Amino acid sequence: MREPISIWFFSGVLFLIYGAIITVTGLWELSHPLVHPPVLYNQFHPAIWWGALMGVGGLIYTIRFWPRVR
Repeated sequence: MREPISIWFFSGVLFLIYGAIITVTGLWELSHPLVHPPVLYNQFHPAIWWGALMGVGGLIYTIRFWPRVR
């Protein structure tokens, strides 16, 4: 018999996917800079940091709430 699947597992998977997409987009922007970047964008690269933080958070939630089989 299976345990019900937690909504937090799906939230973790979604955060993990979004984090990967945002990180890849940020890495792509490193090699293809924006024509008119926002202030301090080139110094901090927020898409890379934000995507990495979302990915790590999503990975933690995915592992923590992984469905178990009895």
